[in-house]
Order: sequence, then structure tokens, then C-alpha cells
Amino acid sequence: MYGNTWMYFHVPLYHKDHTPMKLRKTLMLLLIIPCMICGCAHNTSGSVIPVSRTGLYFDTVVSVTLYEYEGSSDRIFDECFKMCERYESLFSATVPDSDIWRINNAGGSAVTVDPETAKLISDALEYSRSSGGLIDPTIGGVCELWDISSQVASGSYHIPDDESISEALSHVDHEKITVSGNTVTVSDPDAHLTLGFIAKGYVADRIAEYLAEAGVASALIDLGGNIKAVGNKPGGLDFHIGIQKPFADKGEPITTVSVRDASVVSSGVYERYFTLNDHIYHHIFDTEKGYPVDGNVIGVTVISSSSEEADVLSTLCLITGVEKGLDLIEDTEGVEAMFITSDYALHASSGWPDIRQ
Repeated sequence: MYGNTWMYFHVPLYHKDHTPMKLRKTLMLLLIIPCMICGCAHNTSGSVIPVSRTGLYFDTVVSVTLYEYEGSSDRIFDECFKMCERYESLFSATVPDSDIWRINNAGGSAVTVDPETAKLISDALEYSRSSGGLIDPTIGGVCELWDISSQVASGSYHIPDDESISEALSHVDHEKITVSGNTVTVSDPDAHLTLGFIAKGYVADRIAEYLAEAGVASALIDLGGNIKAVGNKPGGLDFHIGIQKPFADKGEPITTVSVRDASVVSSGVYERYFTLNDHIYHHIFDTEKGYPVDGNVIGVTVISSSSEEADVLSTLCLITGVEKGLDLIEDTEGVEAMFITSDYALHASSGWPDIRQ
């Protein structure tokens, strides 16, 4: 629902495509000159009618919604989703011949990658070092061993044996990664990289940069719960983002937050999980134990101007827990966070906007 009502964007939303707006033409000095119009359409009440397009990338639904823009919405959407396709072909660990796939199958040899891949791996290493290895791009082997998504899809659940977990853990070590220019070397031939804790945030930032360059004044980008607001809603209004209530029906918020020109990124144990013997097994792993993180935090939402930063910190704070996580957020300039604990209590940093329930 649009207008002044709240918009719940934490979970992926499917939007119907709208017919692109046609450029009006006028006759001037015997020449047909296309007039530049703003792509911000209005209904009979004068309120803005946003246009959206969705696609499936990074194993999630990606949507881009335009509110105020210039030129053709089709052209803008086409470029946004070309970017998604390109980044998936670079960063995905499962797409054959992607940069990450080639690194994981290089047997310890050096691999020349796209400059953006080298940059993103370097960023991931910085976060890994600063977190003391709590997040680590070489956790890929552990993720593959558990394969939570496939277990959820099949409905047939199992826990890997201790020997297999120990073997996978022996290859988790970000210090084995070297980035030199556009060359990446992982000295452990059995280590597997994954950029799942950072890649969607990076992509959201790049799409937002493109939209700004393309003359889009107001838009929302949603990469499976990684929300990036470009500008504000028409009329100077904030975007109201619903934060998903853990384990509730999709679209049911536990609270909302109002933002403009900011990223709102959530991580939670409820996103991909299964329950076995009354215990929840989810997709965020302890880099020391090789098991899903076990704590009383079930969801974390981070607000930052950088979607990449928010992506990383939402995962890291879920791992650290409330006390250490809040300390980290308070020490990080320009960032706020809200934690949801297993009793559904909300714990917010000092600068978090007023909580609405």
C-alpha cells in the first residue's frame, strides 16, 4: 500500500510490472522534439504511483521500485537487472565460472578476477580481521556441508557428523587469502569462499549509485530484505520500512523504521532454517564450532548509509549477541541497530529512531 501508509519491505515483495510511460512530443519549428518528462506518474487523487520490477538473483527476489525519475523506466530497470546479472556472475559460489567459483576450484593457484571481485574480497578480509574471525569468507565449506537451503527445500533434515564438521572447520582461515591487485590466491586448496555476508549489500550500493547518476530522485531497492532507500518519498516523506517479526507470516512486522537515503538490512535465524529435536538450525555459522550460531538473538536490523556495512554488521551482531553487539554499534559512527531476542523484546542502540509496535 502506498501514499502515507507504512510499507513493509523486509521480506521480498512481488510487484506487477507497469506499462512504461510514453514520451510526449510536440511540434516546434517544424521539428518533432521529444520533451523530457519526469517518470513520476500520479493517479486521480494526485498521489504518486510507483513502478516496480522484480527478478531472481543471488537466490532471492530482487525488486526495484521507482518513485521519481527521468526518462524511460524500462531503460532504468534493464540496467539495474543487468547489474544484478553481472554481479551474480562474479560473486556467486555456485554459478560455474564465476570469479568465486574459479577461486574455489583453483586448487590453491592464483586466479585473476574482476577488479570489483578483488575489492569485495579485500573488504570482506578487513571485516574478518576486525571481528577476530567471527565472520570469515572461508566459511564456505561449512555452509556447503550443512546445505541448509537444500535441507529446507527437501524437508529431509540431518546434522553432519562431528568428523565432517571438524574437517570443514580446518579449512576456515581468512589468513589463507591473499589479494594482490586483481589476483586472488587461497593457499589452502580445500578452502571455499563465500561472500554471503557482504555481497548483497555491495550490490545494493552500486545500484543506488547508478540510480542517482541516472536522475532517479526517489527509489527503493530490495535485495531479499536488504533495503536501500534512494532519497525520500515524493512530498518529502520518509520511507517507512517494516521489520519482519521472526517466525511470523511474511509481511508481519514487529516494528517499523523511517529512513531516507539509508540502508536497512536485517539478518535473522528465521530466514533459512529447520527444526530438529526442538532445536533450530539456521544459515549463520559459528566459525569456531562449525554449527549454526546458538544464542538468544533471533534477529538484528542495522541502519547505515552503506548497505555493505549494514549487511556485514547485521550478521556480525547476530553472532556477538546483544551486549557486545550494542557496544560495537555505539563505537561505529553513523550506524544504528536493533536486536530482537528470543522473548521478542527489542533492544535498540542509542540513536535508533522511535520504535513503533
